[in-house]
Amino acid sequence: MNPIMLETSQMLRNHPILNEKQSYKLKYINILEYFIRKYSANDAWANQTLKLYIKKVLGNEDNYQYRNFNLQRDSKPVLATKFRIFKFFTYRYCLIIDCIFICAYEDKDKGEQIFAELSSIYRKRYQKKIRQVFDSLYDRSDSVEGIEQIQYLKTCWDQNRAFTGDKPIKVIVTANMSAGKSTLLNAFVGKKVNKTQNDACTAKIHYILNKPYDDGFCYELDHLLELDADYKTLMEDNSDNRSSVIMVGSFFRTVGTKAKRIWFIDTPGVNSSQDISHREIAEKTICSTDADLLIYLLNGENIGTDDDRKHLLFILDNYHGKIIFVVNKLDRFRKKEDSVTATLETVISDLSNMGFEAPAVVPVSSYAAYLAKMSIFAEPLDEDEQDEFDRMSKKMKKKEYQFGNYYPDHIQSNVRVRREDENYQLLLHSGLPYLENIIYNMR
Repeated sequence: MNPIMLETSQMLRNHPILNEKQSYKLKYINILEYFIRKYSANDAWANQTLKLYIKKVLGNEDNYQYRNFNLQRDSKPVLATKFRIFKFFTYRYCLIIDCIFICAYEDKDKGEQIFAELSSIYRKRYQKKIRQVFDSLYDRSDSVEGIEQIQYLKTCWDQNRAFTGDKPIKVIVTANMSAGKSTLLNAFVGKKVNKTQNDACTAKIHYILNKPYDDGFCYELDHLLELDADYKTLMEDNSDNRSSVIMVGSFFRTVGTKAKRIWFIDTPGVNSSQDISHREIAEKTICSTDADLLIYLLNGENIGTDDDRKHLLFILDNYHGKIIFVVNKLDRFRKKEDSVTATLETVISDLSNMGFEAPAVVPVSSYAAYLAKMSIFAEPLDEDEQDEFDRMSKKMKKKEYQFGNYYPDHIQSNVRVRREDENYQLLLHSGLPYLENIIYNMR
């Protein structure tokens, strides 16, 4: 399977087939499986996408069983023109897009084979139009007009192709344990896709990849491919995965920022006393990855540790790209005992003395950002999370804890989230939208 498919959103949310009767849906799915069995029998993406279609279209996998059929004979009921109120509707064009999307999204030669077989069952008067539909899938310059039925599918296809056609912005995230790295990554995504420090983490590199639009599905490739990964699947590593990589594909929920092709490359905490391989894998990834940015996350409650100094010196000697030093957990400070401003100034001074030139240092509250996004996007918070949300919302109304104010003026002016809703205000005060703005505008 081409890994680019993990950055490709599904086309099921508003698929026109969802409005049909169950008997018709069964016939449509049967044709899709025919082509998958013939052209992509061993392709994980094709087979897992078929499972999604069965689940989403039919409601339950138990409602479906593949039946051997003759394409010439049994496809006719699906291709027939259907009458709906005020308009005619045909699925002949939808079927082309679905078959190519599932079996040959990145393989035009295979797509030509599938198209040749599909076109053999269409009447001659449709041949020119279906050829236009097919050609438009692989060539952005070709357009298809006047086929209302495929507008949703074609829009989804075009968004996917334009998105994956861009060069990804690769961001390495590194830290010592307990800095809040996994919480930061969950905040970027807007839901929990990564284990937090309280979970038993393994020595794996996690690639967390954005998708062009929200299709309602989270993908995971961890030896096996799962295109509808639930919480349990995401939190439990597959013991059969002998590689050092786990890949997750999910739409990143941002506010006021358009989707861009972002890869977050999450490295293990480097100061694990239980497993030295965590450091080895992290350092190897940092040295070997052609990244656009490295985020070094610091625990604001524990600045200047020997572990951080050791890892920072490694970064100084071995990584020569753009770095942002992000100071986390400053929301836990007590006003009369700690100072956000003084802490940031100390970090800048320490980094400069170490040899980093004009280090970019910014604050963030990963947990506040995570809770704010969860609330904005109507994800349920448990009792403890709601208590933390309420505490942080109150505390971060104070000017010192409005972390967006510590970012450069030009970044502040770029962030256009101005809603007075408490959820949005907490997100702004967390500093995350300003950090996202830096990342998303690197190109």
